[in-house]
Amino acid sequence: MADIALTAAFSSVLAPDQDAIKRLLTETVEQLAQEDKAFTRAKLVFTESDERCGLTAELDGVKRDGVPLALPLDLLEDAQTSAGARAQLKESLRLYFRRVMGR
Repeated sequence: MADIALTAAFSSVLAPDQDAIKRLLTETVEQLAQEDKAFTRAKLVFTESDERCGLTAELDGVKRDGVPLALPLDLLEDAQTSAGARAQLKESLRLYFRRVMGR
């Protein structure tokens, strides 16, 4: 199991939804770590401001892409209940993580 540290900051999302988004992100990153075996440690920073969301990552101490991944808030909300939205989120994270690792 990967060691995942998530720091999150929210401005317009209510507390119960904040917890659900943090849980969703953590679970999805854990799944990617297990499936791809590309990293064992992930430091993530997630920010939401006026429904605009961004995620930055450092994987195994590597951060080659400093541009945050833009994530639509509605995708994060839908991914909690929709397999299709969750798959879309997972693929977005997978592609972003490849950029972070320089692959």
